[in-house]
Amino acid sequence: MTDLRVRAPATSANLGPGFDAFAIALPLLAEFELRPARAWTVMVEGDGEGIPTGDENLFVVGARAVARAARAHLAPQHVVQRSAIPGGRGLGSSAAAIAAGVAAANALLGEPLDRRTLLRIAAEVEGHADNVAAALYGGLTIAIPTADGPIATRFTFPRAWRVCIFVPHRKLATKDARAALPAQVSRADAIFNLAHASALLGAILRADGALVSLAMADRLHEPARAKLVPGLGDVIAAARSAGAFGAALSGAGPAIVAFAPARLASRVVATMEEAADAAGTTGRARVLRVRAAGVQVRPAP
Repeated sequence: MTDLRVRAPATSANLGPGFDAFAIALPLLAEFELRPARAWTVMVEGDGEGIPTGDENLFVVGARAVARAARAHLAPQHVVQRSAIPGGRGLGSSAAAIAAGVAAANALLGEPLDRRTLLRIAAEVEGHADNVAAALYGGLTIAIPTADGPIATRFTFPRAWRVCIFVPHRKLATKDARAALPAQVSRADAIFNLAHASALLGAILRADGALVSLAMADRLHEPARAKLVPGLGDVIAAARSAGAFGAALSGAGPAIVAFAPARLASRVVATMEEAADAAGTTGRARVLRVRAAGVQVRPAP
């Protein structure tokens, strides 16, 4: 296999109480086309602001990490990168590039590594496993830390539900959102999140929207990040008032994710936009489904 086309999905992580563990894959795709070359090069088509085109490109970093883990020589590639994933919004644009890189390298080397090993490598590059797990596996994933690296388990998202995403025009650097987090949390807050994360998973497995409305709350990261996301509370409240089961910050933000029944999803996104605008934040909301497939590697046409 030589020329390849690789597609990796956007992701929304945390989903309220599932901090650094829960994530869903979304049908906004980053696409990478590869062909053999004399040296690694990356050409970014579309909005490439801030995306490295050399060795620091995350696709290249992920691919080379796989080659090192497999103790194999990976021939250099010319990579054409396109993405429909807004960067710096909490929608996993970096995780998509990393997942695509590790999957592409594994394919080029003849699949020497299993999916759990690819997850471990991707998580090491990303710094945490939630987004890369959903990008690799698709659907709803929970990333479980172990002494030997993360393990991910995948669940099916209810077909009758929709994901309502509000994406502000302004970006928020993940490092700034991470820096806002407290170094320690109280026992009460830890118990709160443990109970709510467990309830959220049960609600999704049972397609129980009423339980989601109770479960999709957080005390570990959203309160600290709220000052970085103007109108966060207003948009979450508006989504709920319009019929969403629940809403939360998407990853590190500033995007906001809500779950809603399909029949109310259009009203939810319109209300989210209105609330954000009233709070002085411009952006676009849209209705999406959870993407069942994770990263895909195919021969280039």
